[in-house]
Amino acid sequence: MSSADRLSRQDDRAAHRTKWRRLLKLVLVPIVILVVGSIGLRLAAPHLVSSALVRSALASAVSRWTGHDVSIDDVAEITFWPEPQVTLTGITVSRGKGASRQILGEIDALSASFSLLSAVRGQPRFNAFEFVRPKIRIERGADGGLDWSNEGRLSEAVRSVMPSGAGGQQIETGMDADVGTVDVVDGEVLLVDAASGRNFEARGVTAEIDWPKLSSALSGKASFTYDGAPVSLKLETGAPLLMIGGQDATISVSAEVPGMTGKFAGAVNLRHGIAGSSDIELSLTDVSAVAALAGVRVAGTESWKKASLKTRLIKADDEWRLEDFNFGVNDSRGQGFLAVRRAPDSRPMLSGTLALDHLELEDLLQALSIEIGDRADVRLPSLTRWLDFDLRLSAGTATLTPFELENVGASLIGRGDQLKLVIADSEFLGGSLSARISGTGDGFSEGAELAVMISDARLGDLAKGLALDGPAIAGTGSIDLNARLTGAGWRRNIETMSGTLRISSNAGELQGFDVDGIRRFALDRAYFQLSAAGTGHLDFDRFDMRARFANGSAEIERCVFVGADQSLSFSGIIPYSRKALAMIGELSPSSTAPSEGAVRFFIGGGFADPVISPIPPAASANP
Repeated sequence: MSSADRLSRQDDRAAHRTKWRRLLKLVLVPIVILVVGSIGLRLAAPHLVSSALVRSALASAVSRWTGHDVSIDDVAEITFWPEPQVTLTGITVSRGKGASRQILGEIDALSASFSLLSAVRGQPRFNAFEFVRPKIRIERGADGGLDWSNEGRLSEAVRSVMPSGAGGQQIETGMDADVGTVDVVDGEVLLVDAASGRNFEARGVTAEIDWPKLSSALSGKASFTYDGAPVSLKLETGAPLLMIGGQDATISVSAEVPGMTGKFAGAVNLRHGIAGSSDIELSLTDVSAVAALAGVRVAGTESWKKASLKTRLIKADDEWRLEDFNFGVNDSRGQGFLAVRRAPDSRPMLSGTLALDHLELEDLLQALSIEIGDRADVRLPSLTRWLDFDLRLSAGTATLTPFELENVGASLIGRGDQLKLVIADSEFLGGSLSARISGTGDGFSEGAELAVMISDARLGDLAKGLALDGPAIAGTGSIDLNARLTGAGWRRNIETMSGTLRISSNAGELQGFDVDGIRRFALDRAYFQLSAAGTGHLDFDRFDMRARFANGSAEIERCVFVGADQSLSFSGIIPYSRKALAMIGELSPSSTAPSEGAVRFFIGGGFADPVISPIPPAASANP
């Protein structure tokens, strides 16, 4: 390379370095000026910005926003690093004068960030508010609306807001304003609700709210205690001004309390509640804890441990519809459709169709105020106090302790004080069962009619389930029961039932009734216990019994066991409320076994082991 070339390259490198130095100066100098200026402005800020000005401006800002009188005790602190911020103490928001003065809010400390340049110009602009230990009072009128009777900026925006597309809101450009973020630390909120006549108080409120502008969407989260229980909330809405003003607003809320989590997404109206279509999801892991917190207990839910619900709720005119209704209670799941319709001057009507994995019939009866056992010392309110019914139910299994039914189809119809529950069909103990109960009064206090039809069921298993003592029938058979019921708690007051009973079977055996032993003892015993006769049984080809019962006692109109070799018949009464017998029995030989004579006897005493006393044959008349 020649010396001329080397000199040329050195000149190029020098020119390149000079160019980069100039560019670096162009970049660094403004940055240095800005940094120095910012530091200098912050250092000079205490001399340029008056604390009285900031205090007055923030008080005026709060007053403009609320439209009420604002008083401030002191400016506790003004800082300018890392950003300008002011903290005021002893803030009180009130309305009215003299004796009519009402305090709406008290705040121990209020902090806000502000623009330094705007403060230097004498018009500080605030954002990023923090409220420490605020006590806020909110009033909800009898019409359901919040009390915004003032001329503040927020009220003006609320009164002028209009809905926009996609669940949003719009206001006039001149009414829009920056809000920023709002943090609440250890606050208290008191809601005075004239609509319900109750007060609701949240304590220990901690909240974070993000609301860039009045016209924009709002999101926030809060935690507090209500009635001693911790509550967590998250809220998002594209129309906060519509919501505050009591108009329809689309919101998304999730909540968590001890034993329950819930989600809601849809339209609400502070005056009229849920509007339009909404998605609701609830999960209760401790039903009793949630019921205690809500102060609501309903009969039939005493055995519920956990529950869940997911549905689309649609409000249309005077009807609420629960579509895609999925629910669970304990380990049972179900789905279907429900609708609640409210007609003028009448109770709401609950109608629909539900399909369940499993149905607890005893819980259902208890929920309808039909007490069939000692479920509770204190009677809980039932659904029949508030609702009429027209429901169709189906269940894979259903339990009425100690029995279980399968493939159950049922209906529930209630109007006023009249109620009818029908099991149209079900599989029961190898056969089928259908039943109908209808009555009037709270819990059928004015009486009820019961009809039960059982076909081809295992009668021995039925006797075991009913815990009947004494001889039992083994075999398949049919039962027809028609009864009139009076009073509540039928298991306790079984003597209040009256009606008819028929039991029949084509083949089987009467267990615990030893025919040979009875014939043998009848020859030389004046009386003996049934168990002493032996443990044999009577085979029969046909059995038929008809009885009438009332006042705790049954009158046997016909009771016949017909076997291949002999027949057994009974007549008399059974005081079942005392688990006793008082009957005449007769063993008769069939035409195929004429050598055995007839044996008549009295059978009485307790179900478990009655006493038999043979009746001597009548003496022959003298010729």
